[in-house]
Amino acid sequence: MSDRTVFILKLLICGVVVTVAIGFMAQLLWPALGMGVLALYVLAGWGFLAGLMLLLVANTAVGSWLNQWILRKGGTDTQWLWFPTDPPGLNRDSKPKER
Repeated sequence: MSDRTVFILKLLICGVVVTVAIGFMAQLLWPALGMGVLALYVLAGWGFLAGLMLLLVANTAVGSWLNQWILRKGGTDTQWLWFPTDPPGLNRDSKPKER
């Protein structure tokens, strides 16, 4: 088996496990559901997980862009964005040493 085949097989197994877990949780919450409605709930669960993943990727992209922008504009540390001034001693440390 090639690495690609093993990777696809692992993805399929993970997909089946997550699908079964979503179906199991939906069945525990609503035991009187029919199979058709349960399948819709499983699809909704996958949609919810996809939305969370999309939100995570968007948050990472925007956060990275913001941090790069701060550093390009002369910021020394992106974590200090929320404070009104630089940390004590930064001016002393950032100036070049005179000989």
